[in-house]
Amino acid sequence: MVRGYSRNHLHPGDPGGLPGEDDRSDSGRSGAVHDRRIPDKLKRIVVDAPAKINLYLKVLGRRPDGYHLIESAVQTITLYDTLTFETQPQGIDLEIDNPALSSGPENLVWRAATSLPLPDRGPCGARIRLVKRIPIGAGLGGGSSDAAATLVGMRRLWGLNLSDPDLQSIAASIGSDVPFFLTGGTALLTGTGIEVETLPDLAGYDLLVVFPGVEIPTAKVYACTGTALTSALKISSMARFYPTLAGNLGEEVETWVRVGNDLESHARSLCPAIGEIRDRLLAAGAAAVAMTGSGSAVFGIFRGTGAIRRALAEPMPDGHVVLRCSPLSRQEHRRRVGFD
Repeated sequence: MVRGYSRNHLHPGDPGGLPGEDDRSDSGRSGAVHDRRIPDKLKRIVVDAPAKINLYLKVLGRRPDGYHLIESAVQTITLYDTLTFETQPQGIDLEIDNPALSSGPENLVWRAATSLPLPDRGPCGARIRLVKRIPIGAGLGGGSSDAAATLVGMRRLWGLNLSDPDLQSIAASIGSDVPFFLTGGTALLTGTGIEVETLPDLAGYDLLVVFPGVEIPTAKVYACTGTALTSALKISSMARFYPTLAGNLGEEVETWVRVGNDLESHARSLCPAIGEIRDRLLAAGAAAVAMTGSGSAVFGIFRGTGAIRRALAEPMPDGHVVLRCSPLSRQEHRRRVGFD
């Protein structure tokens, strides 16, 4: 267990406020005013932070400030970290079960918690415990999802009168993927990744996510792109981007995955195991395979439980982590994160 140090009074404003409840009350809804007295025994909230996969990812250019412009269809999946929030008189304490992660200002959970305004009454501190299950440095968005879940959880814990758009604005200042994790489900990301267009949820397929045990820094992968940029698909304006194959949405997803990930070839130069995993998943019967995010995790789309069971029976090299997942709908995502 890694214990972080406290942050005391880094925000302007007087201490106070009321904590949230450990239930699915109205306190998580947009713009709610939290004026009920909450018993001490309910000053604890537990939420999940789901992972995501990039169904496709195109790198379109780079801004003068160095940030890259992208277009990507993304999907939350049934792989989660878990966060527990408890009130304390003052300061932010972050405890993590993975010693590889910082529990200070470098951690997006800590940054998210300290980006929120302090409550104007009651306890103005929080103890946060993070249990990691999403592999680190895999392109699955674990850190960004943890940050988004922290914004939602702390809003309820402290009883903050912040709307969902308020949280979106704060999320955009923390990291590129964080706004998406306040939405979940199936979505299109554009710009630097903070512009989110919700799409109808796609389901009807199974997937395997394979992490080779190698962390790849996102900045290092993007640095390899150089001038090898691609044209936008403009897929968001095409009717076929929305589900059209009634009863066979898995094929729709496969089409998107085959569009590809512009970062994959660069990530493979840093981690050759990515290509090996791709070949193994295709040989095992995956209908479509791609790397997610900037790597190093690779996922395969499978048609039916029989195919995915056969793939699970295939041996993988030592150190590889194989995870069976399903797409997570927007409604279920919101429930898991604590909105509803």
